[in-house]
Amino acid sequence: MECRFHPGREAPYRCDKMGYAYCQECLDECRACTDPCNYCKTRPSCVIWEVCGKEAKRRCREEETAEEQTSV
Repeated sequence: MECRFHPGREAPYRCDKMGYAYCQECLDECRACTDPCNYCKTRPSCVIWEVCGKEAKRRCREEETAEEQTSV
């Protein structure tokens, strides 16, 4: 499989929910969890979430804060 963000690179990590594959760089930079704010049934066994969960939660909070500010 090819990386979603880096075509041509091997992508050993796959998001079961979205069906995307990611390379090591994407995992290291925590760009691999593309839908952290919504429910994911595979999250308890997800390598991507295990590595990037804290960063993904932070991004989700930032997105929610930005949405609240624009809706006011």
